[in-house]
Amino acid sequence: MVRKALALILLAALALAAWQTYTVKVASAEINALAVGPSGGAVLPIKITLITPGDGRAYVAGVPEAGQGFGPSAQIALYVASRYSGKPYTNYTALLRVLASDAQVGGPSASGYITVAMYALMNGLELRNDTAMTGIILPDGLIGPVGGVSQKVSAAAERGIKTVLVPIGEKPSAVRGVKVVEVGTVEDAIYYLTGHRVETPRPSAVDDTAFREISRDLFNAVYSYYNATVGRGYVDEALIDRLKSRGDYYAAASLIYQGIVRYYSDQASSSRRAARELYDKALQLAKEAEAELSKIPTTVNNLDLVVAAYTRVYEVYLQANSTSANPGAMYARAVTLKPWVDEARRMAYGPAVNESKLAEIARMYLDYAKAMYAYLETTSDVPLGDYSTAVQLAEDLYGRGLYLASIANSIEIIAESAASLMSAAPEKYLEVARERALTNMARAAQCGYTNTLPLSYLQFGDYYSQQPDGVKYALMYYITASVYSTAMGDAACFAKSGVVYQKPSFAPPEPAAPAAHTAAVARQEGGKSLWLPLVLALLAALALVYSARR
Repeated sequence: MVRKALALILLAALALAAWQTYTVKVASAEINALAVGPSGGAVLPIKITLITPGDGRAYVAGVPEAGQGFGPSAQIALYVASRYSGKPYTNYTALLRVLASDAQVGGPSASGYITVAMYALMNGLELRNDTAMTGIILPDGLIGPVGGVSQKVSAAAERGIKTVLVPIGEKPSAVRGVKVVEVGTVEDAIYYLTGHRVETPRPSAVDDTAFREISRDLFNAVYSYYNATVGRGYVDEALIDRLKSRGDYYAAASLIYQGIVRYYSDQASSSRRAARELYDKALQLAKEAEAELSKIPTTVNNLDLVVAAYTRVYEVYLQANSTSANPGAMYARAVTLKPWVDEARRMAYGPAVNESKLAEIARMYLDYAKAMYAYLETTSDVPLGDYSTAVQLAEDLYGRGLYLASIANSIEIIAESAASLMSAAPEKYLEVARERALTNMARAAQCGYTNTLPLSYLQFGDYYSQQPDGVKYALMYYITASVYSTAMGDAACFAKSGVVYQKPSFAPPEPAAPAAHTAAVARQEGGKSLWLPLVLALLAALALVYSARR
């Protein structure tokens, strides 16, 4: 009987140990969001509540005051706030509700303020109640421009608010009774609204060793092709030599590629037959490259090379489906795909990327790309070009499970949209965007990401920043570098799987573990906290049976 009693006690203890208890934490804050309506500016209180543990989602009350894009921008706000807090966004559920209004919150225009409020709630900080803010939050932590700033600031002054934070370049000159401060990053906004300084990685921590090797390989490949096929007359040879001597291989390769585009565009314009042949060959080469890419595992080391290759494949498809397809540009892109695929294969080692986690990141960026497009469409005079086609392509790629390709398209939409919004003051944003890119690269590098694409865009941005009338292009490339390093860094930090590929010598790499072990690793990750208690409980039950038989 004693043994039986002891066994029962042991079983009960194990059951209690296996039972997971949670402490649900709820924290709320109210912000003075600024809006514009038919009668002018207005101050709209928004209540923000964070619940922990959560499901990683931001839910917005179904009120008409929340404009188009409010929901996706709130989701990005949760994503950015948690990253700056050093905590997974999946720890939280966010609830947002506009409490009262006489105007509408313009989509993502309050998202910068919402990000700061969420960060404050996550870290137990108090928000200043005499300060308000307007500005879009971008996924990389930049604060982007919004409309109606003068009316918003005037409304804040009438309400007795002492300080208003506005995006760079949007400080109104004729508003009295209120201090207006321009902010370019979420760190600046957090400081002014809470007094807290956020620590960020040092930009100097970025290691460009892999980038220099890869960009040199790509340069050699594209220059060899140019010399063998095009010859002379389509690039500035002296400029290429100067860039090469400085080690700016990616900028040099990009200019050579532009020369190849011009060459094949001339070929396509020579006759309909030539255009048709280039069109058909481009599609064939793109399909072949896509088939090769599908065989290459995606790891932390080749992540952005796979992204870059897929982006170029789908650029060919996008051109093919355009009403004004350029067969020469299509073929130039397709015929220079192989070096990207080869580099992706060469770098296919290290931790593999988890598809389901990658899907979460892709969905978030896709939704925000849609929000940015909608915001431009409804509030800006910026020509939208093929934005709607690009958004649909990103959606289609996501639906097909091509998450990296979807992320790449979404990032380009976000970056181009942001650069368009900043076009009124690109010079003011230029250095902020460049510094932001380096900061996010340093963070991504901490998780093993090589930053190949972000460093490529940064180098091209540096090139354009020195060209006459090149500031707007430089800004777009800096923003692209920054958002890419953010998204790919998150994939490297949070989307690693249990499979590790060994560095190949000559042949494509194989997984370090057989398929059966891979499945076991995946199961262990998903149910680690459940299996151990079950095993212990089974042992306790066996002990109980054994005791009863004695």
